[in-house]
Amino acid sequence: MKTSPWPLDNEVHLYGLTLPHHPSELARLGGLLAPGETARAGLLKSEQIKKRYITGRGLLREILGGYLGMEARKVQLAAEAHGKPFLADVKEKLGFNLAHSGNSFLLAVAANREVGVDIETIAPGKPLEEMAKMVFSHHEQEHLSRLSSPCLEAAFYQCWVRKEACLKACGRGFSLPGNSFDISPPNAKTGVMIACCNQKYLQVLDLDVPPRHCAALAVESSRAAEIPPLVIRIDHQLSFN
Repeated sequence: MKTSPWPLDNEVHLYGLTLPHHPSELARLGGLLAPGETARAGLLKSEQIKKRYITGRGLLREILGGYLGMEARKVQLAAEAHGKPFLADVKEKLGFNLAHSGNSFLLAVAANREVGVDIETIAPGKPLEEMAKMVFSHHEQEHLSRLSSPCLEAAFYQCWVRKEACLKACGRGFSLPGNSFDISPPNAKTGVMIACCNQKYLQVLDLDVPPRHCAALAVESSRAAEIPPLVIRIDHQLSFN
């Protein structure tokens, strides 16, 4: 069993992972699942969706088990009211969040604070302006409306992953309307943004991921005026080949 050092207070551990190519690795990850997760995987009709579910839960259990010093199968996971998973029966809080797009996964882990992460594959032909009206604030929609077509796609996806990372960090997902809060413009020196989502202050950072992907990280902080700089430790290269 591989063990991992606990994240420092101002540190986020970030993992970039991919769907395994070899059936034996998928089988190994499937063997790490709890009985309820195995049963749920068996109900999934799409083989590709089933593989993603098994991979995501297996990798999550394996990595969290490394922090807790226990076997992956013994990691106790529970879910909040809006579906966000958390560690049950653990004295010290370890916040984590898993996101995937296609065959690519991102996992963020932090100590004593909530985190949210999102990754999207940029797909052409989406009705971006109509989608923005459903989930972006008035201020964010105004910003997008001033952009020309070549810049609109990148800006839309940047805003989308930032919003979803925040909604996941505050534990509400899209049960909380995305247009209920704004994300501040990036700080010129640090690139860090600030949001207040569901009465939680969050640091928001864009993540450097391969072309045609877009990703962001949101990290809970106690007060907006006293947010310390974060250290992002990448434990697996963010390469989705």
